[in-house]
Amino acid sequence: MKAMFQDKPRAFPKTCVDGKAMKSLMQALLDRRATQHFKPDSVPEEYLEAILQFAGQAPSGYNLQPWRFIVVREKENRERLMKAAFNQQKISEAPVMVIFYAIKDDWKNYIDAIFQEGARRGVGKPEMVPQIKQQASNFLEKMVPQAIWVNRHTMIAFTAMMLVAESYGLDTAPMEGFDPVAVGKEFGIPGNAEVVALLAIGFGKEPDKTYGGRFALSEIVSEEHFGRPWKSDGKSADKSSREMFEEIQRKAKTDLQPA
Repeated sequence: MKAMFQDKPRAFPKTCVDGKAMKSLMQALLDRRATQHFKPDSVPEEYLEAILQFAGQAPSGYNLQPWRFIVVREKENRERLMKAAFNQQKISEAPVMVIFYAIKDDWKNYIDAIFQEGARRGVGKPEMVPQIKQQASNFLEKMVPQAIWVNRHTMIAFTAMMLVAESYGLDTAPMEGFDPVAVGKEFGIPGNAEVVALLAIGFGKEPDKTYGGRFALSEIVSEEHFGRPWKSDGKSADKSSREMFEEIQRKAKTDLQPA
């Protein structure tokens, strides 16, 4: 199947929507909260275009890019989507909703075009394309279930889109609460597709959601082997979190004392 390709984006907004400097990746990650309610203000077209462009630049296995997006902006369509997502009000409020999906085994339609384009751009030698294609096909057909593979990769693009939107000073709400069959039916998505997630993009109403804290590295990182906690110096855990954890430990020890 023929496919269109493009180069890296070069023309895109260099500031936030309000004219302020763009947030760094780290700051966007720290500032981001799941927005509960949105203002009706529309997202400027050039910013939405940039957000979509950068999401499309996300990495993927063998560069097969299985993700697909449906941008939903019309009020009537957002209300249809809301009904398929347990009537979450933020869907009808957000000026932009994006449906993320991927069609299982669709890579077979594009693998030749993708590898040939890569070779044309200098990614490997053209004579190696058949061998690389065989390696990729063997992996995708025999080593990993398609539903898992497309979900893994689509969520990479999802995260990229969310963080780029946040870098531009917009607010987002990632959503997994929806009926995938109903969403697919309402928006004509093929039956062999996986509807992976929804993303609301716009301008959040105040107050912003409070930061709920995150696990210390010693809770989520192992060193070299499972069960060997990362030897953190504790600086990543704020004092209040450490004090709370220590209080829980003390209470647990007290409760275990014989009466």
